[in-house]
Amino acid sequence: MDDLISISEMAKLYGITRQTLIYYDEIDLFKPIKVDINGYRYYSRRQIPYLREICFLKSVGISLKDVVKHFQNRSADKEMELLHNQKVKIIQEMSRLSKLRDSITQRIKLYEQSVEADKAQIREPFITKTSTKRILFKEYIKPIHRENLHTTLMELWREVFKKELVPCSGFGSLFHMQDVLNHQTLATAGSCLFLPVWNNDYAESILIPGGECACMYKYGMPYDVEGIEILLDWINSNGYELCGDIIDICLLDTTFYKNQNTLDYGLLQAPIKLKA
Repeated sequence: MDDLISISEMAKLYGITRQTLIYYDEIDLFKPIKVDINGYRYYSRRQIPYLREICFLKSVGISLKDVVKHFQNRSADKEMELLHNQKVKIIQEMSRLSKLRDSITQRIKLYEQSVEADKAQIREPFITKTSTKRILFKEYIKPIHRENLHTTLMELWREVFKKELVPCSGFGSLFHMQDVLNHQTLATAGSCLFLPVWNNDYAESILIPGGECACMYKYGMPYDVEGIEILLDWINSNGYELCGDIIDICLLDTTFYKNQNTLDYGLLQAPIKLKA
């Protein structure tokens, strides 16, 4: 028995439980060399390196099912292939987690903006520089009302979820410049999801250039065009003209409110230039 160690000693050696070793025995992965009449399991010290390799493969995320299969016909070439495949999976997962990290970061920034905006005046236009945005756009389902707005957004979300992507900073609406100038603001308006600028997974995604914008915080549903009309009047009255599509960013939707408020809290961004 000097060459044998008990199941408790073997478990302690690798920082695992007795139950884990019993399970490894049951699935024919790592079996004791001796089981006495009382059912106590004992292992040979020569088995120590085998358990070390099992623990290593598990620690790098390889499933027990694959470890069991691998140990049935283990070789250096096959283990190299197994590890290479796992490395590829890890790189893919790192990429996925990186996207999730960026999505969470952008959503935090959106909420930070909404908290900061709480100090701002509603319907008081101001000028600021905005960054480039990438959007996925879908024209409003007609007739335009709250229920169809939700449906339009969900159709966009569904397209994104198919590719396991997450919009980086929420959603909003887009109003085409010519429609706004022709006083037909809702003619081809629609919902949009904001994607990371670097995301080229969608050929149909649109880049909205950054630059100087006239902006205004407001309460209202995106298809209520009164806010756009107020902002457009302010632009024209202050020596500017509209030079691009207007974005309505939803900062806080009605799911945040505990009172009877049924309107979204949004930020209008209208690209402008000085009148010639």
